[in-house]
Amino acid sequence: MHLDSIYKTETELNLLEMLEKELSPLGFRIVDLDCRLAGKSLLRIFVERIGAPEGSVSIDDCAVISRHLDPILEQSSVFEGSYELEVSSPGLDRRLRLASDFEKATGREIKVAFTEGIPGVGAQARGELLGVQSGEVQLKVSGKPISVSLKHIKKAQTVWQYRI
Repeated sequence: MHLDSIYKTETELNLLEMLEKELSPLGFRIVDLDCRLAGKSLLRIFVERIGAPEGSVSIDDCAVISRHLDPILEQSSVFEGSYELEVSSPGLDRRLRLASDFEKATGREIKVAFTEGIPGVGAQARGELLGVQSGEVQLKVSGKPISVSLKHIKKAQTVWQYRI
């Protein structure tokens, strides 16, 4: 289990481990993934180039990654029957999964979904990311600082702000 990561199911952790082993030699890192196994299975992967500036993943890169991963996923026992694989760059509303992702986004506005509601805040929040220390994310939500463990965050992403 990634101790410096937001909450992931056992299936998601297994997928992350398997896919990171495949993509790392190609020069890519998985920023985050979504996995749906009910109904028609779906695996959505957000990738970035290792050591490259944000936004450096092209459509061609996504196609190469998809073609590389498809036979590996077909041979795995993750999906029963057909599944859909989507590969994309993190985009402007970048996902945050690892403590290092949160560190890079310090000072930015983020949206967070928690694994369970936080008293006085709820199950979701939007606020300024103040920082991350020892597996705890500090946010300013409605002018009030809160601290929440990475393992209690289900999903987090930066918020794109338009400036006029």
